[in-house]
Amino acid sequence: MQEAPSSAGSSTQDSTLALLSLRLVTGWLFFSALWRRFVLEPEKMVPDAAGYVGEKFNHFLPHAIGVRGLLDWLVRHPEVLHPFLVVFTVLEGAAGLGLMLGLLTRAAAAGVVMLSGGILLGAGWIGSTCLDEWQIGVLGIAGGISVMLGGAGRFGLDAALTSRFPRLRQSRAFALLASGSLPLRPGIVRRGGIALAGATLALTLATNQIFFGGVWGKLHNHSVRPHVTISAAELDQAGALRLKLARDGGPDTYGAFIVDIAILDGASKPVHGWDARALASLPASAITNHYLVKVRPGPHGLVLPLGSVADVVLPIPPGVPLPGRYRVRVSDVSGAMWDAGLEIAPRLAGRE
Repeated sequence: MQEAPSSAGSSTQDSTLALLSLRLVTGWLFFSALWRRFVLEPEKMVPDAAGYVGEKFNHFLPHAIGVRGLLDWLVRHPEVLHPFLVVFTVLEGAAGLGLMLGLLTRAAAAGVVMLSGGILLGAGWIGSTCLDEWQIGVLGIAGGISVMLGGAGRFGLDAALTSRFPRLRQSRAFALLASGSLPLRPGIVRRGGIALAGATLALTLATNQIFFGGVWGKLHNHSVRPHVTISAAELDQAGALRLKLARDGGPDTYGAFIVDIAILDGASKPVHGWDARALASLPASAITNHYLVKVRPGPHGLVLPLGSVADVVLPIPPGVPLPGRYRVRVSDVSGAMWDAGLEIAPRLAGRE
């Protein structure tokens, strides 16, 4: 008479088999970052090359949560950013490969959870059509936690190692880092798994609401339309107007194209302005960039990439009735306009 299979063994086998496709796909998502940057398009890791991945970190800045200070510091220190990106990419590749191969599976899954958390908090707001980075972040966390609890079972190299070295089956460290039954009481594993699932759902709902208003209220998406903030205006010693401009919204694939900057009085009448030709002809010395991605003159105006912040100095001819309180209006080629009421500081000594 054939012996019925153990229900416990069948359950373990079924759970790790159910996780196999999740392991392979999630693993590839992370390993492919290394594959793209080191093999398919190695120029992505070259600081002065077009498409340098460091610029992406700058793009994350405007609406990042929790890691904004780190991102700000990194893009202000490009000499540190590059080695950071190399290490980050190697960790992505190692975690992804470990997940696909089922090698040190739980350690690889923990790496995926931490990397996904960084992606979620830093870039979760970016995604002009499908909330792309937010989805990658929350699904990476959920997938990583699932594999941390289940391991790879017999569908990975961890099983081959325990077959070749049977003593590993008695190693608590191996079970915690790789696969096999967790060396914890079943009640602790069950309660821990439920707590992690609840925390993952809470994080998903919270970030969905923070980034997109996706749980209640009005939906919004900072990635759809360019947005420019004008945060300061003052007259310098040469009598020119210094504006602080920041591009803090819109797609990361192209910049805002500023074709007009105007100073308006209390009746919204123009006091002075700079058209596309004047903005395009600004010298490089008139723009002081704060971050890695740079505001620059383009052929048809002023180009502001996502995440850029710069002080822009605009010449003012004699006779313009400044200083005072005015509105400064910035216009994009798309027709979008942004303005701010600013007290333009009195002329400093030295202005005729």
